[in-house]
Amino acid sequence: MRDGTDEIIKTKLYGEIETLENQYRALKGYLAGNEDSLEIVGTVKGFRDTLNKISTHVLTLYTLEGQKAKITWDSLLTNIDNALETLQASRSKPVPAIQLALNISEPKIEEVMSYLLALKKSLQ
Repeated sequence: MRDGTDEIIKTKLYGEIETLENQYRALKGYLAGNEDSLEIVGTVKGFRDTLNKISTHVLTLYTLEGQKAKITWDSLLTNIDNALETLQASRSKPVPAIQLALNISEPKIEEVMSYLLALKKSLQ
């Protein structure tokens, strides 16, 4: 676009992907037993919120470029929401709920991150 809207969105998208990478590392570290459990619910919420922002940026960018796009990671977002509700309602240990949410999602969290990292490279 002539007014630079697409460049603004690309810049925001790049930054959001970097944020998501950091949250993903913290999440994986926690599930591996390497991170503090006090902040994990906040990290999971942050991951979900950032992934939602990225979804919006991706859809907007494709629309600006005249292409159709479908966000394929809706089940991951839904399962993360379910895990957070379970954690808040039962005060159960977070690891099983989080692992289940990530393992039953299609596509898997690793596939979503792989796609987003490739997208990030293309934005440079």
